[in-house]
Amino acid sequence: ITGFGRTGAMWGAQTFGIRPDILTVAKGLSSGYVPIGASIVSDEVAATLARGGEFTHGYTYSGHPVACAVALENLRILEDEALVARVADRMGPYLAAAWAGLADHPLVGAAETCGLMGALALSPDRARRAPFAAPAGTVGLRCREACFAHDLIMRHVGDRMIIAPPLVITEAEVDELIRRARRALDDTLLGLEADGLMTAG
Repeated sequence: ITGFGRTGAMWGAQTFGIRPDILTVAKGLSSGYVPIGASIVSDEVAATLARGGEFTHGYTYSGHPVACAVALENLRILEDEALVARVADRMGPYLAAAWAGLADHPLVGAAETCGLMGALALSPDRARRAPFAAPAGTVGLRCREACFAHDLIMRHVGDRMIIAPPLVITEAEVDELIRRARRALDDTLLGLEADGLMTAG
C-alpha cells in the first residue's frame, strides 16, 4: 500500500530514497475498483530482457480494456486533483500531528506515521515499549474489536494497530478518526486492566 501517493510520493521507494529495478503494483492502480496489476522495470532490466529476444508472456485477461480504462482514469484523477501533493503537503503532516497526540495514551508505546499511514505500538510499559505477556496479537485483536465498536476500521498486526485512510480524507475526518481511536484505546485499556492483562512479557 505504499504506492500511488500513500507515503506522500508516488512510490514508497521514492520516500526512502530507493531506486528499485522492479516495481510490482496492483490495487492502487485502479484504487481497487477493478482487478489490475503491472510490473514496472528499470531501463537496465528492460535492456537485458530485450537482448534475450521476444519476451513471451501473457495471460487470458492481460490488458483487459475495462481494467485499463479504470486505471487510466484513476491515474488522471490522482494527477488532476494533485492527490500525491495533497498527502505530502497537507494531509500527511496533519495526520502526523494528530496521530502523535495518541502517544500519551497509557496503552501506546509509540505512535508513528508515514504520509497517510499510521501505526500504534501497543505496550503495557510505555517507557520500555515492552511486549505483553499475553500471546502476541491478543491485545491487538481486542483493540481492533474496540475500534469496530466505535465504527472505526483499524487493522491489527500483532499488537500494532495500523490505519491507512483514503487519500481524500479531510481534516475534520482525521479529527473524528483520532477521537474514535482514543475511545477504542480507552475501552481496550479498561478491558485489559479488568482481565489482568496489562503485564509485560
